[in-house]
Amino acid sequence: MIKHDHTEKRKIALRESAVSFLKEQNPKAELRDIEELKHELSVHEIELKMQNVELLDTQTSLSSALSEYAEFFEHSPIGYFILSKDGRIEKVNKKGCELLGIDKSNILGKTFSTFFNGENEQDNLYRHINLVIETGNFHHLDSEIKKNDGSIFSASVKSTLVKNEKNEFKHLLTIVNDISQIKEYEHHIERALQKSNELNKLKTNFITLASHEFRTPLSNVLLSASLVEQYAKMGQEDKMKRHLSRIKASVKDLTFILVKFFTHEKLERGLEIVEKVNFNLPELCDDIIDDIKLLFKTGQHISYKHTGTNFIFEDRKIIIHILENLLSNAIKYSPENKEIELTSKMGENSLLIQVKDFGIGIPLDEQQNLFAIFYRANNAVNIQGAGLGLNITQRLLALINGKISFTSIENEGTTFLVEIPYNKPALNLRAHKK
Repeated sequence: MIKHDHTEKRKIALRESAVSFLKEQNPKAELRDIEELKHELSVHEIELKMQNVELLDTQTSLSSALSEYAEFFEHSPIGYFILSKDGRIEKVNKKGCELLGIDKSNILGKTFSTFFNGENEQDNLYRHINLVIETGNFHHLDSEIKKNDGSIFSASVKSTLVKNEKNEFKHLLTIVNDISQIKEYEHHIERALQKSNELNKLKTNFITLASHEFRTPLSNVLLSASLVEQYAKMGQEDKMKRHLSRIKASVKDLTFILVKFFTHEKLERGLEIVEKVNFNLPELCDDIIDDIKLLFKTGQHISYKHTGTNFIFEDRKIIIHILENLLSNAIKYSPENKEIELTSKMGENSLLIQVKDFGIGIPLDEQQNLFAIFYRANNAVNIQGAGLGLNITQRLLALINGKISFTSIENEGTTFLVEIPYNKPALNLRAHKK
């Protein structure tokens, strides 16, 4: 109200000054001229009042718009940073403070790069800022930002150049978004794609190996069956028996291959269930040795020694798989007339099984890959095998908290050691064979 009165008084004073000025310039001016001047002044006064109202309305709208923009800037769900030419933070909104995990008073004036994780990320930010300033265009940068508590998040940093009324540099407007979840999802997709590619490769290898593995024993069966038929007509029983043994060995070989494939499939699908029973371990080992004799090369034999109590409470099927895999490998990778040593020992807290051969051994630089699926060492590529046995053995042992280790010297032999912990004592009675 005071301001309005002051404005009115000023207008009256101006009008009186204008009339006095007219009289001084023209003392003979008639009353009619003065009245016309007063009229013109009144019109101008009304015009000024109307302009003042428009200016006040405009000022009010501008103040309201500035307030809205300031509120939008401060409470935006995106982090906003106003940066100087050298990358110092001049302004920051509430979300920007939350992203950095620090109060606004401790952010303003600091170099934005200090919040970036490591020298490489900081250098990338400087290159980003220089690129925006040089080109005057909007640019984007994915980086890692380190919060005040030391935690790190993946960030999308977007910057644009803002100029003043003289078309000169004013500041950089930088927008920061936390894209950690997006990055994690991208990594998840990449891992899934990689796993899918690996599975496709494994399926291809599986089909190739299965075809190769089945072809050799089936060819042996077909050839020996044909020869048995011829020798039967000729009455040559010794040769018939020899080829019948070959047929049995090939069938046994096929059985082992099928068991490996089926076991691998069950493990992949998570269908292998541990079922512990009480059984006589030395008897089981003797039975396995008797069955596997069909795979012996000329002059090969297995020596077996057991120490400790005979009975154990464990998954019988898994023990059979492990022994068959290790013994069949020892036979396969050992030359003729070589002994294979099998020992088992029931200790206080674990069962120890050792299989030792004097075969081709495993090259030192390939030993780290031995338990990988379908892996076969370079010195074994000409020997029939699917590369499944040791992988299956390791995975089966994991089901009963067991572990496997080995030592090997190329051209001298390999020793595998299996350790299976147990806590429940076995009953000292004859176990039922499954």
